[in-house]
Amino acid sequence: MKNKRDIAIFTMFGLAVFAGLLLFFSKINPLVVYDADDWLYVYELRKPIPLIHAWNPTKVFPETFMPLASYFGALVINPRINNYCFSLTLAHALFSSLILTLYFVHFPILFYKREFASFKSSVIYGCFFFLLHFISHMVNGRNNPFALWSENLTCFYNYTLPVALNAALVMHFMIYGGSKKWFEKSNLIHKFVVAVWIYFALNSNLYSSVVLATYIGTELFLILKRELKEKSFDLKTYCGCNWFNLLIIFCWVGTNILELFGGRAGGMQKSFIINLPITMGMGVFSLVGKNIFLTILDIFVFVSWRKLHNKKLTPTAERFLYYIGFGLIYLTFLSAAVEPTYIFRPQITICSFFYIFMGMIACLNELKKTNSKYKRAPLVLLGTLGLLFVFPGHLFCPYNYSILSYDKCEVLTNDIISQFNEAEQEGKSEIVLEIPKFTQEGNWPLSDFIGERYANALYKHKITKSYITVKDLIITEEKNRELDIPMGKQLFSL
Repeated sequence: MKNKRDIAIFTMFGLAVFAGLLLFFSKINPLVVYDADDWLYVYELRKPIPLIHAWNPTKVFPETFMPLASYFGALVINPRINNYCFSLTLAHALFSSLILTLYFVHFPILFYKREFASFKSSVIYGCFFFLLHFISHMVNGRNNPFALWSENLTCFYNYTLPVALNAALVMHFMIYGGSKKWFEKSNLIHKFVVAVWIYFALNSNLYSSVVLATYIGTELFLILKRELKEKSFDLKTYCGCNWFNLLIIFCWVGTNILELFGGRAGGMQKSFIINLPITMGMGVFSLVGKNIFLTILDIFVFVSWRKLHNKKLTPTAERFLYYIGFGLIYLTFLSAAVEPTYIFRPQITICSFFYIFMGMIACLNELKKTNSKYKRAPLVLLGTLGLLFVFPGHLFCPYNYSILSYDKCEVLTNDIISQFNEAEQEGKSEIVLEIPKFTQEGNWPLSDFIGERYANALYKHKITKSYITVKDLIITEEKNRELDIPMGKQLFSL
């Protein structure tokens, strides 16, 4: 930073982003522990290293920090506020806000330190970048998914937060002019911090780590392309000059190989060839199948920028096309192997949207320098306000599969706790637990095996003093009526 004033303003920007995210994830659209997966990962700690033959061999980041945040909420926050459900929500909101603040603050710093824009413009672009993540998929006034949304808390830790972690690392390298220049300029402590950062970024999720892999891979590819064109390529020299990037790519390939030997890989689709064209179509549609006004802005900005450069690509534009292209190809193949519809999920599309948002704002910044009229282009997004009057209600889709309000999720959690507490007070070591009925197979999202997970979580989080075994699980519609919980998703209930 050039002066203390700039540092102070960026600090204020970061604090404002953190406060806004904390408010959003704890009050406006709270993160909540709800389904069977959530209740497993709030207590089950794994070794923070890749584990061959585990269900998810390389999901170190989500399966380490989700339970750690949960234990913090249960053991540190809950004794002070005496509200277990909200204690977990607050703990996850705090941790998520920290990771996402790291992501959002890097964006304006990148624009400012690389002198893409003035200090004032960089902060404005940072605010714009922040806003885009919340209106990205808005189509009406109720239950809209958005770039930071996931179906449940587990997916939020498995997909959304890892994307932010990887994308923030990409921008960190960009600030220095690339990972190679960063390595040359950074001191030993900085290198250690980033090494830990890289470790958790790569060992997070295959869908998310591709954000870093495409950035590093593109750097390597363009150097190779240039040297081959100039007929100066030498393998030994190439590897020696790019060892750091090659190491990151080799580690990323290693995580892909390890995942092939995990339990999760056993459920991969066998009809890959059939799924591939379907997934390709859905992948292309995912880039435009979003907020119509944002799509219009993207098209207008990119077309205008292309005309400005006489339909020629600049080196920077070429890089971004490779970032998006390589990423989309990988996500398409991975989704075709796992589940074609994955590529259309917001927590997956954010991998491409990150580069698209950055590229669109960079093009808009360049257009604005040539003609001030372009600064009015984002006003087209005001059309989003008109969408709010279509089926008005709770604006954002909740972080749970049943699309229940937070209050109902909290009532459900308190009912489960009361059943365990009642059994404990009566001196019982076993319980017949009653839970609501759902129409999906296996009673998902409160699956027919959730009893043991409730018991483990409540005991390890010190809600019960002794371990109480769930002898039998009764799935009954009576609980639905008692707790006012529908048996299926209620898209228009909030």
